[in-house]
Amino acid sequence: MKNVVIITNAPAPYRVAFFDYIQKKESGYKFHIVYTSQNEDIGRQWHVSEEELGSHSFLECKVITIKRRYDDKRIVLSVGIAKRLKELKPDIVICMEYNVTILQAVHWCRRHHVPFLSWSDGTANSEHNISGLQRRFRKYVIERAVGFISSSTATMEHQISFGAKRELCHKSLLTVDIKKYLREKPEDYRPGKNLLYVGSLIGRKGLDLLMPALARTDAGIKLVIVGEGSEEAVLRAQIAELGLTERVTFKGFLEGEALAECYEKSDVFVIPTREDCYGLVILEAMCASLPVIASKYADGAFDIMEDGVHGRIVDPYETKELAKAIDDIFSDEDRLKRMQKASFQKAKEFGFPQVAEGFYEALDAVYGNLKGM
Repeated sequence: MKNVVIITNAPAPYRVAFFDYIQKKESGYKFHIVYTSQNEDIGRQWHVSEEELGSHSFLECKVITIKRRYDDKRIVLSVGIAKRLKELKPDIVICMEYNVTILQAVHWCRRHHVPFLSWSDGTANSEHNISGLQRRFRKYVIERAVGFISSSTATMEHQISFGAKRELCHKSLLTVDIKKYLREKPEDYRPGKNLLYVGSLIGRKGLDLLMPALARTDAGIKLVIVGEGSEEAVLRAQIAELGLTERVTFKGFLEGEALAECYEKSDVFVIPTREDCYGLVILEAMCASLPVIASKYADGAFDIMEDGVHGRIVDPYETKELAKAIDDIFSDEDRLKRMQKASFQKAKEFGFPQVAEGFYEALDAVYGNLKGM
């Protein structure tokens, strides 16, 4: 049994669910997760119970928040990773993303001759404005890793651009516990004109790009917005100015059954983001039998859905294009129902057993090298 330590940030529910799967699966590996912060530290509304976390520990940390136009940046400075690794005695370490804690872990691994894998969600799009120092961090980590885990095709290409060898890259797509989200539309379902958005109300998510497009569409199309964020007041003002007040409903932050009910009552999902390294809500929506109008800047869209089959992939900056995609998807009821069924069937391909294959391939490659030493 090989001991594997995964170092990651706060416990996001989708990650916790995947970690729970690999910790319970008989694979020859024993996993411990080290979190560099808790959700409360970084202001997340995610709720994860202690029992869901499995074998884990938290590092002490300090969080620095930098206000930015489209999305605040939080720098997590944690302490104690070297001490924790010494206690855990890992055979393999998996370092997620690139930060000061990961750099310390890399140094520890090199001093103690422990191989490490670099795992990332980042893409050229989501990291287009990172600093020169951050680029050097990535190159430093990538040059010393024995292998790579990529959350999307775009992530893999980004890792390769920093020097990762393609033959050492393994793709393990980001996913959710689809069993919690799978809901097929009933046979007697009749599509309406209900459009749904779920996510933060911040500039990066592009809702301000969606509103002018919505104003150009059939007046019968209604939009429900689920989420909270710093841009809500600005969005409400924009909606009023565009004459959309009667067509847009704000639901606030929802989770569990309340959120599932919103998916169930909707016909189409929209994600107009300016920048997303993946866009996991696309998969959540497809699990609920919703075709998706996705921004081409949601990098995971190209791994999850096919344009014209499970919805549309468009440029949210092109208002006419976005408006046409919305109108077109609602214009043909039979085609919309085919897209809904196709989305539901496609979502089934993203269960943990399927997406974990690349994750285990990366570990097995390291383990094979260890046995040969």
